[in-house]
Amino acid sequence: MKNVLIVGAGFAGSRLAKELLQRGDRVGTLDFLAPMENEKTWELQEYPDFTYNWKALQDLTAHDLEGFDTVIHLAAQADVPLGFRSPKWTVEQNVMGTVCLLEACKEVKLDRLIYAGSGNEWGRGLYFPIDENHPLTPHNPYAFSKAAAELAMWSYNRCYDVPVVVMSNGCVIGPGMRKEIFIFKWLFNILRGRPVVLEGGDQTRDITYADDVIQAWRLAIDAGRDTVVGQKFQVSYGREMAVEKLLETCFEVCEREVPIIRKPYRPGEAGQRECFNNTKAKEKLGYAPKVDPEEAIRRTRDWMLAEYSEALGPERR
Repeated sequence: MKNVLIVGAGFAGSRLAKELLQRGDRVGTLDFLAPMENEKTWELQEYPDFTYNWKALQDLTAHDLEGFDTVIHLAAQADVPLGFRSPKWTVEQNVMGTVCLLEACKEVKLDRLIYAGSGNEWGRGLYFPIDENHPLTPHNPYAFSKAAAELAMWSYNRCYDVPVVVMSNGCVIGPGMRKEIFIFKWLFNILRGRPVVLEGGDQTRDITYADDVIQAWRLAIDAGRDTVVGQKFQVSYGREMAVEKLLETCFEVCEREVPIIRKPYRPGEAGQRECFNNTKAKEKLGYAPKVDPEEAIRRTRDWMLAEYSEALGPERR
């Protein structure tokens, strides 16, 4: 039985919490949303081994960590576009929030602290495929905030021996996903017969299905401490695809095409490549992603058809 605290009970955090509870672990979450405002955890709140700490990350103390041996850091401002409009707030949330967590973690004895990194931290690859040893090369405010938070993790690991593990992934999609991710917005408009916006086109993404990412985190929780502490793992699916090709895939999955509104790249995004090497995670963790990008998009479409049938209206397929 593991005692796991998940900081950030959103899309990924709530899914991971459910899987851990179902296998018999004790799970706590900490989130700034009130329990009844966080619909993703309503089902979880019925489990006797689940606790919900309604608290902002910036007010976390060592007392909040008592009784937990594993901490999962999933609390972040996670939307790239908001990073352009609110860079100061994004950095405050992602960097200073991480420092607040680290300050609490250094005061207690933990088995491991697992940080959810981002493929955005490598916006300008120096070589390909990008592995865990590649220098961080952020290319926008959001990417900078995630890279700086990861550097904070490693500095506390070296300075205070905080048992850090970093898990980095590309673009995660699937049931319950965040709605500001381009795949969701494209599918939503295609299913309604509305135009879609394509910014740039030849920049690439590594689409990874949520179940595969959750599998990787479970493996990191269960692996021997010597295998994971002080290590970084790339847990994307492992296939580079241009965003224009991904849009074509969305058309194919929805069995229809809609007009494309072409716009320039987001600032800093021209030339971005998500070409990742997940060999280390496969060899050391036993990571085995099963859902390819096409199937991930198809399953996401099916979930949207069931979940948003009213919003999609009579034009839905």
